Amino acid sequence: MSTDAALRLAQLGVPAEFHAEIGARRSPRFHTLTHLTIVLFSIALATAAIATWSRYVDVAGRDEARSANALLYDNDIGAESLGLLFAMLFAGGWLCGSITWRRGSENARNGWAADLIHEPAKNKAVTDWVWRAMINRHTRGAISADGFLDRLGPGIVRDLRFAFFAMLGLTAALGLMFPAHISFATDSAVTDRPILPFSRGLVKLIPNATTVITGCPVLPKEGNTLVYRLRFADGTDANIGGWQPLSGSRIAALAIISARLPAGIARERFSNPIGSEPLATDCIKAYGGDENGIAKLLQLLRPSESEKKALDGRS
Repeated sequence: MSTDAALRLAQLGVPAEFHAEIGARRSPRFHTLTHLTIVLFSIALATAAIATWSRYVDVAGRDEARSANALLYDNDIGAESLGLLFAMLFAGGWLCGSITWRRGSENARNGWAADLIHEPAKNKAVTDWVWRAMINRHTRGAISADGFLDRLGPGIVRDLRFAFFAMLGLTAALGLMFPAHISFATDSAVTDRPILPFSRGLVKLIPNATTVITGCPVLPKEGNTLVYRLRFADGTDANIGGWQPLSGSRIAALAIISARLPAGIARERFSNPIGSEPLATDCIKAYGGDENGIAKLLQLLRPSESEKKALDGRS
């Protein structure tokens, strides 16, 4: 066994009397391929779970908006999506570990020995901390190198199983605190409803809006962004400019809603701390399309004379 391997095992807390036997084991055939399969399976499972959840939320949002004869709709997959992502990653590791690990299997022992000796190129501090915690947690009382490896492998698989169920519980808690929700706007009201059993929607009447904030900037991360935000007396707001139309164009839907706003509503121009222009020619062209669409969009945005001159100068 090389000096580096012995030093590595000592750093992880492996008893010195087991170093020689663990270091003498050779990595099993296709070990790297097995690791890659586990990683890819976990990622595929997590991706499929998020895609399925996103699809469900989107379909639920469109169906409810359609039943309400809405003009625009939006949805948010909620904080539970993050918990679901990690839960599926843990599930993938648990399932694959359960399949590949067999107590007393020399192939499994060789695999765990190779993993212990292998020094990661990235995230070494985190990986080593996890290894030390697992070794301290699961290998107490081992009297041989084989017993050490036989305790370590199934212990890690059990921890992955526990992490999976714990993350499911956390996902449920996140879903209650920050649930996925669907939103839609008719010609008279804006409704926001969490996707929870027996939940009720929060309805805001459009004629009760106190402020409308508009803009069409090009933001660094989002790119062209149409802002048409309605603010209500209780401080809540809804940026319906970013919502999707059920049919027809977004600008036509916004025009219908705009006609229902109170005549004396306060109007503000969108401002961004990053300093993006509140009205950008590229954004207006992207959302307006042709000249007719641009004219209708400008009617919604109501640029001042100075803003019109600035837009004409940049066109």
